[in-house]
Amino acid sequence: MTRTSMVWRSAVVLAGMAVIAAGCSSDNKSESSDSGATFTDGAQLIAENLTSYDPGLVQTLDESQVTTALYDGLTDFDWSNPEAPELKGLAADSWTANADSSEFTFKIKDGLEFSNGDPVLPSSFAYAWVRNGQSEFASPYGYLIDYVKGGTALQDGTVTNLDSAIVADDSAMTLKVTLEAPQADFPAIVSHPFFGPLPEKEVSKLKDQNDWGSGIMIGNGPFKMDAAANDQQVVLVRNDSWAGNVSGDTRAVLDKLVFKISQSQDSAYTDFEAGNTQSASIPSGQFTAATETYKNTTSQPQLGSYHFDFGFTDPQLGGVDNTLLRQAISLAIDRDEINQKVYEGFRTTSTGITPNGIPGFEPGLCKFCTFDPTAAKALITQWKEAGGQLTGPITLDFNTDSGNEPVVAIIQQNLKAVGIDSELNGISEKYFGTMAEGGCHFCRAGWYADYPTYGNFMFDLYSTASVGGNNMGSFSDPVFDDLVNTAQSEPDSAKRSQLYRDAETYLLNDSTGTVPINWYNGDQVYADNVVGYTQPPLGIIAWENVGIKPS
Repeated sequence: MTRTSMVWRSAVVLAGMAVIAAGCSSDNKSESSDSGATFTDGAQLIAENLTSYDPGLVQTLDESQVTTALYDGLTDFDWSNPEAPELKGLAADSWTANADSSEFTFKIKDGLEFSNGDPVLPSSFAYAWVRNGQSEFASPYGYLIDYVKGGTALQDGTVTNLDSAIVADDSAMTLKVTLEAPQADFPAIVSHPFFGPLPEKEVSKLKDQNDWGSGIMIGNGPFKMDAAANDQQVVLVRNDSWAGNVSGDTRAVLDKLVFKISQSQDSAYTDFEAGNTQSASIPSGQFTAATETYKNTTSQPQLGSYHFDFGFTDPQLGGVDNTLLRQAISLAIDRDEINQKVYEGFRTTSTGITPNGIPGFEPGLCKFCTFDPTAAKALITQWKEAGGQLTGPITLDFNTDSGNEPVVAIIQQNLKAVGIDSELNGISEKYFGTMAEGGCHFCRAGWYADYPTYGNFMFDLYSTASVGGNNMGSFSDPVFDDLVNTAQSEPDSAKRSQLYRDAETYLLNDSTGTVPINWYNGDQVYADNVVGYTQPPLGIIAWENVGIKPS
């Protein structure tokens, strides 16, 4: 059995993350702050985008800001040195793996507690994993349980437990996990909230598991809920039983953390300017003015992608017969115009889905990401000559009040210029769920890495296993699946990266299932008296480090 260090580090990660080092400096830990202060956030929560803060159901980065403040998982990345992010044990003291990385044993730290005083045990994780992976729970991340041996059967309802694959020994404080196939990245994957612990005694009382997220959830993170979330705000207070993070901090600075729920990005920014909140996301068209006026995070590159997916069940855009049309649409879009007019150049025009900073990244994978309306028209002609025909306008889906309106307006104009009519379909409630359930035509999508691996972009967004979850366009292709599945089982990092690049190249250029638009950079402003407010590459703010300067 090969011993895997509690601190996981890859030479590929070192090289891949060097590019983001310059943007991750912080003005926090060297400055004093008022430990009894309250911080009111206005940057994270927009009403129409919200679904659940339950760690088994949370889907968006916005809601994850709340969830990760409440729950600590087995592992987490330490970004103290952005050039060399380290995967360390959080609730796990250490872990070991067998020779082919198909079996892992995590040693859970002694003395950990939930905020109600119940102990955090190996069985707390085993219970949560099975609960989150059951078919009736319908988690958007339910496919993650497929990594575990028998997980697919749990997802389809064939079995109701994974007792032989997830063995929790509360006396020895170990959690032994047998995987369906070798997966060297599994210690990073379990940093996701889906794999966090739950207080079984409390959660098992519920007749409807969906009620957990609407009540006062009990977690083991730096904060705890002061009251149940409502449609106005989520109020958290310091959890004094918290054991600490991977950077050595053992106490949250703030006494209270309030997440205000806004109706739109614009109204949230107006609230910030009025002094009602202490942070906000920058609306389109205001980046230059905002960065000249307020402290901000725009110099901090993010491991995230803004793109549009094609609905593969859409009769006008999906399927093999419409590949040339999809390629033409990608060529017709002026990404630089979007970046300049909407984001004032503060984002990075993308040439793929996977961003720079992910180990294995290679620029320029997409052959159809340059703006070339002449080539687009030629492909449309070929498509029509092969029998292709649009029976009406194509539909551009997007979530409203989140800054997407000017983007889709430009895309609509671009498509009109090459002879493709379109109609806008703005959705104000439960957008992501609607798209994932088959509502996608040509739909706005976005993704922040849950952990810095290539597979988190390819498997989570485009595998057949993730259809109905984070696979917005229901993309399903056996060639792509085979490349990704082979990559996930490949122990050699260089070979694994090449397989993922092959999969992404196929996705972009052969099937053309998605249209990259840009890669994210930090996009938030915060008040002058706030310290410790940074957007790390994964986008999740370390809320335990946020503080207020003494007045």
